[in-house]
Amino acid sequence: MKRLLLAVITLSTLCVKAGKSAESTTPQFYAGVSVGHDRMTAKRTEQTTTNDETLFFSNKKTQSSNSINGKLIAGFLWTIPNTAFALSPEIYVGQGNAQVTEQEKAREQTAPQDVSLHSSYKQKTIMGIILRMGVYLTNKQNDFLYVLLGTEKSKFENKFTYSSAGNIGIDTLFKKRNKFLKSPVYGAGFEHKFDRFKIGIDCRYTNYSSWNNYSIEAPVTNDELKKDFKPKIVTTSLTFCYLF
Repeated sequence: MKRLLLAVITLSTLCVKAGKSAESTTPQFYAGVSVGHDRMTAKRTEQTTTNDETLFFSNKKTQSSNSINGKLIAGFLWTIPNTAFALSPEIYVGQGNAQVTEQEKAREQTAPQDVSLHSSYKQKTIMGIILRMGVYLTNKQNDFLYVLLGTEKSKFENKFTYSSAGNIGIDTLFKKRNKFLKSPVYGAGFEHKFDRFKIGIDCRYTNYSSWNNYSIEAPVTNDELKKDFKPKIVTTSLTFCYLF
């Protein structure tokens, strides 16, 4: 991940230096908004150890959800001199809403009683940096077809309620935790320029790191709840930008 981020930053720096040395290819700076559709697929494992017995609420269970995201973006577009190729470093920050929820019960055998878990994971803050690399399809340089590579960090929130039917009010546990997960970003897109504006569409794939080594001990009963969560998201976005 660090090597990928370093490569993106290095290429961005080279673009700036090259742009300054070429009078006819001054970088075009832009800023705008992006609105997209997220398709999240998440794999989760949630288990508890109670009375020396391990119970699974989910075991590598796969869930999917659809949601909408929004981002603020900024970057610049630099045309490689005497070619139809261009490079475009870009940064963004935004808000995601992808969420998966689970409500499950498990039955103890040694001391028969039900234990239950209501748990949800939700994507929140999104931030990243990418490098778009592509080619103009016309001599007027209005239509840009590109691939992109970058790195992204996103905050996910887990809220859950854990309780035992035999001890309501004693070992009921309410928690909310947040953690940033990282992912490389891969994708492709197309944009069209007119006057001082550009509009585009792209598709991106992110495969986040796992939220693991996540365990909590319930008071009084000392039940130990363990969790593992790993999300992947495919995003299709529309972008609207102003060229400075």
